[in-house]
Amino acid sequence: MILSRSLLVAGMALGVMAPVWAQTEAVVQSEPVMLATVSDPASREPGEILLAANGAYEKGDFDSAIANYRELLDRGLPAGRLRFNLGNSYLRNGELGRAIAEFRRARGALPRDEDIQANLAFARDSTRDAIAPPEPSPVLSTVLFWHYRLSYTELAKLAVVLSVVFWALAIVRLFRRDSEVLSWMLISLLVVLAGTVGSLAGHRFFSQPIAIIVPQEIEVFTAPDTESVVRFKLHAGTELRIKEEREGWLRIVLPDNQQGWMEAVWAVTVDG
Repeated sequence: MILSRSLLVAGMALGVMAPVWAQTEAVVQSEPVMLATVSDPASREPGEILLAANGAYEKGDFDSAIANYRELLDRGLPAGRLRFNLGNSYLRNGELGRAIAEFRRARGALPRDEDIQANLAFARDSTRDAIAPPEPSPVLSTVLFWHYRLSYTELAKLAVVLSVVFWALAIVRLFRRDSEVLSWMLISLLVVLAGTVGSLAGHRFFSQPIAIIVPQEIEVFTAPDTESVVRFKLHAGTELRIKEEREGWLRIVLPDNQQGWMEAVWAVTVDG
């Protein structure tokens, strides 16, 4: 009975948290990904924008393609493929930093997509600075595979499903108190649910922001002041962890722990 009550209390905590968070949210491929459009009249306007974006991309009018893809994102359309197309448009337009930022965002929505992975790798190979981008270690990626292989939306849906299954089994357990199999199933589900909810919390509350350099070259200072000493220079596409933000300035950290201040206007910030 003590074990059953402990499982029910823990399941209640995780089960309540999960649905709340669930509501919160190579060669470069030269052709834009064709996104499915719905024939409903209400969706015709976004469909026209999508056709215009794809047409502009194919004609080499990347500024128009970028504007149209961004408008679709502003309207709340699913972001994964749109951000991939937007990243390709930025890359073809010579905006390496913004391309890497969009590929990273696309990877966040579609973490197992090979095209996104390939184009992100290609863009990173095109950067000038020999600075490794901030990524989890192979060991951490393997141990916490679900955290890095599932998107936030997928984790949220998984947490909801696990919560429903847990409570269904908990109810059955009330009528079959002597079932060891049900007890172990509840324990296993509770462990998996805890890991899933922990991943959601990690994405939502503990994700360290990344700064991606946009201009071809910027200066990094010893203090948040353009009159201070220049420590080093960085170039388009370099990805760095942000340690501190202060009134239009970012304190960035290199892999070798060198630090400096750069003007925030020269970077795109994405989730780590």
